[in-house]
Amino acid sequence: MNGALELTTHVLIATLLTIILVGTGLGVKYRRRFIQQLAADPRRRNRFYRDSIVQSWVTAAFVPLIAFGSADLSVVDLGWTWPSGDGIDYLLAAYMLVITSVGGLRARHRLRRGEMIPARAGTALIAPQTAHERRLAVTVAVSAGITEEVVYRGFLIAAGARLYDLPLALVVMASLALFVAAHAYQGRKGMVGVAVLGTMFTIIYLISGSLLLAIMVHIWQNLVALLLFPAHPSVPQTINGASTPPAAEVTGHAQGEPAATTDGEPPHQAPRLVLPSAAPN
Repeated sequence: MNGALELTTHVLIATLLTIILVGTGLGVKYRRRFIQQLAADPRRRNRFYRDSIVQSWVTAAFVPLIAFGSADLSVVDLGWTWPSGDGIDYLLAAYMLVITSVGGLRARHRLRRGEMIPARAGTALIAPQTAHERRLAVTVAVSAGITEEVVYRGFLIAAGARLYDLPLALVVMASLALFVAAHAYQGRKGMVGVAVLGTMFTIIYLISGSLLLAIMVHIWQNLVALLLFPAHPSVPQTINGASTPPAAEVTGHAQGEPAATTDGEPPHQAPRLVLPSAAPN
C-alpha cells in the first residue's frame, strides 16, 4: 500500500473510533438533560430524528473513505455480498423476525392494558407521537439499521482482522463492546438487551458472511420498537422523576449524535437508535 494512503487509512480509522467513543461519553453525560428538554418541548423530537439520520450517515461515510484508501479491504470483506450460510443464516434471520414481531405485539397489548414495562421507560420520550414523527421514525429506523451494521459489524470486524491481523474472536468482542457502550445511556438493563441483539446480529453476519440479513433484521427490530406501540398509553412511567409515557425502548444508534440546543448549553448526545429488543420478556 502507498505510504501516504496507508497513513490516511489509519488516521481515518482513529478518527472514526474517536467519534464513536466521544459520542458514547456525551450520550451518558447529557442523557438526563436531553430527556428533560424533550419532556419540556416535544418539538425537539423532530430535531432529534433529523440529527440522528444525518449523523448516522456521516459516521458511516467513513467506511467507504477508508476502504477506498486500503488495498486490503474489499467490498466483500466489508460484508457486501450475498449470504452464504447454507440456509442456517436465513433460518436464524427468520427466527429473529418472528420473535421480534410476536414480542412487539405482546408488549403493545400490555401497554394498551395499562401495564408498565420498566425496561422501556428510559427512552419513552423518543417514541413518535404524530403522523409526521412516525414518518421520520421510519427513516431513522432504516438509517440506523443500515449504518450501524456497516460500522459495527462490517467495518470494525474487517478492519481489525484484515488490517491489523487481530484474532477474529477479539475483534468480534471489541466491536460488540463498542456497540453496547454506544447505548450506555439506557442504563444497565437496557445495555443487556442491546448486548443480546448485537450478539444475534453478529452471529447472523458471521454465519452468512453478508451484512444483508443482519441489516434486514436490524431494521425490522427498529421499526417494531418505534412504531408498534400506542402513542398514548394508559399509564405514565417515570424517568429520573419526570412522568413520561411508556413506549418503545431504543437500543441505539443508531453513532455520536449530539443534539443541537437553543439555550446556549453545550450539545448533548441524543440516544442512539439501535432499538432494543421487542422480544417477549
